[in-house]
Amino acid sequence: MSVWLLCALLFSLIGRTKQDGHPVSIKEVQLYAEKTDTSNTGVWVLNVEWRDEFAQNDEFEKISYDIEVFRTEKKMSVHNETIHVMPNKTTFYHWKWTSPIPLQCTSHSVRLRHRDQLYIGEWTPLYTYNGQDLNAVETIVYPYDQVFMVGSNITFCCIVETDSDAPVDPFPTPISNRTYITKPIHFDRPSESTSDIECKVNKSFSSGGASLFIGYPPDDQNLTCITRDLSSVECRWEKGRKTYLVVNRETKYKLNGSDCEFGQCVLREVIKQTTKQVTSWTLIAKNPLGVKTLTDTADPTHRVLMRAPIKISHVADARKVDLYWSWNEKNYASFQVICQVELNGSNYNENFSGEGLSSLVLVNLQPFTKYTARVRCGSYEHFYEWGDWSEITEFSTLEDIPEAVDVWIQYFEQNIYVLWKPLTEQQSHGIITGYNVTIGNTTERIGPNTQLCYKITLGKEKSDQIITVSANNSAGQSTPSTIIPSYPGEHLKYIQMLFKWVEKVVHIKNSNGGFEMSWEKYPNSTCGYVVEWFPTYKKKQCDVEWEKISECDSDACNTWNKSGTFVDGERYTVSVYACTNDAPKLLKRIEGYAVEQKPGKVQNLRGKNNDGNIVLSWDEVPLDLQKGFIQGYNVITLLSDSETFINMTKTKEREVNLKLDPGSYTFLVSAFTSKGGGDNSTYIMDIKIDQMIAATIVGCSAAALVFIIITVLCYRKQKWLKKLLYPDIPEPKLAGKWITKGIYCTQMTEGYLKCEIQEVHSLEHPAMPESLHGLDLISSNSKVFPAHFYQNISESPVDISYDPVEKLTSILENPSYNLTMPEPVDVAQISDLTLEMQDAYLPAPNFVQNNLLVKDSESYKPQKA
Repeated sequence: MSVWLLCALLFSLIGRTKQDGHPVSIKEVQLYAEKTDTSNTGVWVLNVEWRDEFAQNDEFEKISYDIEVFRTEKKMSVHNETIHVMPNKTTFYHWKWTSPIPLQCTSHSVRLRHRDQLYIGEWTPLYTYNGQDLNAVETIVYPYDQVFMVGSNITFCCIVETDSDAPVDPFPTPISNRTYITKPIHFDRPSESTSDIECKVNKSFSSGGASLFIGYPPDDQNLTCITRDLSSVECRWEKGRKTYLVVNRETKYKLNGSDCEFGQCVLREVIKQTTKQVTSWTLIAKNPLGVKTLTDTADPTHRVLMRAPIKISHVADARKVDLYWSWNEKNYASFQVICQVELNGSNYNENFSGEGLSSLVLVNLQPFTKYTARVRCGSYEHFYEWGDWSEITEFSTLEDIPEAVDVWIQYFEQNIYVLWKPLTEQQSHGIITGYNVTIGNTTERIGPNTQLCYKITLGKEKSDQIITVSANNSAGQSTPSTIIPSYPGEHLKYIQMLFKWVEKVVHIKNSNGGFEMSWEKYPNSTCGYVVEWFPTYKKKQCDVEWEKISECDSDACNTWNKSGTFVDGERYTVSVYACTNDAPKLLKRIEGYAVEQKPGKVQNLRGKNNDGNIVLSWDEVPLDLQKGFIQGYNVITLLSDSETFINMTKTKEREVNLKLDPGSYTFLVSAFTSKGGGDNSTYIMDIKIDQMIAATIVGCSAAALVFIIITVLCYRKQKWLKKLLYPDIPEPKLAGKWITKGIYCTQMTEGYLKCEIQEVHSLEHPAMPESLHGLDLISSNSKVFPAHFYQNISESPVDISYDPVEKLTSILENPSYNLTMPEPVDVAQISDLTLEMQDAYLPAPNFVQNNLLVKDSESYKPQKA
């Protein structure tokens, strides 16, 4: 075998050696440009085809060729390449080359040669593809009217009319006698309109230009195919990124080989609801820059998107409505559907289902109310998504009995008023025709347009009568709302008592412009609580607001927080009542401001000059102008002439003392709250030095004159004053006729007195001890008393009646003697002791201290005990 192979190789070498110098074996060479829709405006791909006689040998698995491309006119090589092909005895060999510039710019020539491991053939002659520069009759630019992808680098060529013409920038490089090219131009942004490249020629100022389009290939996504009528398939998808290509360059679509447009791809198919039929759909999207293929697979009966119901109608009642509709697809009649209703723009809280469903009932509607409704449906068994909405239908429900009104009472100027809030449209259930106010057995009809406030008259004995209020419309009368008032006088008295222990004024510090109330739970509350508020200083008849609160869950309630309804700078009275089976019970009352403001002016600013000590005083800001809680007052002192600031004083009192030098002063006084100071009240005062001296002299002179007058009067009336202030006390004197009984007392040891009752014998036979200075006493009975026995005798004078001394049991303190007030002494403790004397006298001090004082016998009349 090796000998035979060696022989074959030798014969082959001999044969090839014989072929050296003979014509090449490459025959039938053809050059042509690849045809496209835009070949006339720019073509880049050059195709080369040939046959090779020598390629009929089967000695080698592959055959190689050298290929070289020239720009013909300049004989400039622009590409060379060695290619390898499989030996083929019958067909042409084929090679493609993409030019960096359009082939129209200049002529291109190609030559080939055969090569293998042992042999390199000769080059073929040049085969030429002619460019448009050979017979151009005008200046023209290639490429033009073409589409390129964003990010492309494009080289343009300009072919001028004659060889002598030369274009200006941006065509600096000649590649033939009449063709000039640009450097590669980069396009990094898409363009909805054309991008123009212009070629100007110096000599003739003639020019040509090219327009091109920059965009993206198709980017369609998410193909989904559905059925709407159970007899055809509609496919939907998203376009994805915008291509920026329009008109005849926009994307074209084919679904399962059939042309269609975006959003309108429909295929007629036989869809059976009882059997499974999985189907595939293919979408091809194509534009000049590329192709995108999408697929979807599903059972059409699981992709049902129902059309909208038609011919919606209704039958309305007060609180429900029946809706009816029909279908424009006959296949829906036997299809299990589920439907949804949108009522007044919101989904109704219940869905409805059934085979070929065409009606439903909406309940729990508001009476006398306008509604809008629409319906959409979907597949009940294999729900895919909701179908299209029907047209909107409008209807109104009928009237119904109104809801109960919110009733309250007001006590105003010793009168009782029953008030109630107007019903809203949702509460009235129709047009209110009036109100009924019933007090006991008496009913009063109130018109719908009158003030919702009614004055009631109750006697004290009827203060517990029930008052009811009800509203009327064409459907009937609402449930009566009841309230039990209390007698106004008793109510106000109760409030006054309550104010002794509740907060009367509370400084509200809420930042949200409202009030916040809390109170303790009232054990006897049966229906919650009522919070009432009204302007404190501008209260008017029926000018009351209230809000009812349900029962509290804990012992302390903190459930009422109101803002946004109060006037800034207005003081309000806020009260909390407990709702009971009887009259409402007041639990708490406060006054305060939701939002404080600057106060008004202080009133009646006045001043007083006391020898340079200025006393300013004023009245407070009127209550209705305080606008907040007065925290104090600012007092500013200025010199009147120059308005020079002297000082400023803050005080909480409505009076201030200022020590000032002589001069003319202006005083500015303003009240301030937490929001700042109010307007100033002005007072001007002049303080002069001569006025101060005169005031001092007059004061001293007046004091001296008064002292002199008093001294003179005292000197001239000294005897009268002595008699008045220090009267003479006469010596004891016994004269006249004594009665038959008397008392005699002597000092004993340890602070006791010894007193005796003696009888008088006669004036002619006196028997008088020395201590009584001649009193004639016949007999005596004695008793001992403490020395303080006489203390009470001098305090309150009473009459003395006689009784034996044995009945005397009281022991009193020793009295003190008042020389300036010689009044009768109090002997109430010894009322049973009596003595009489014919002539009265004023006893000496020693006698008063050591003896019992007695009344004049002529003016004294004994009384029975």
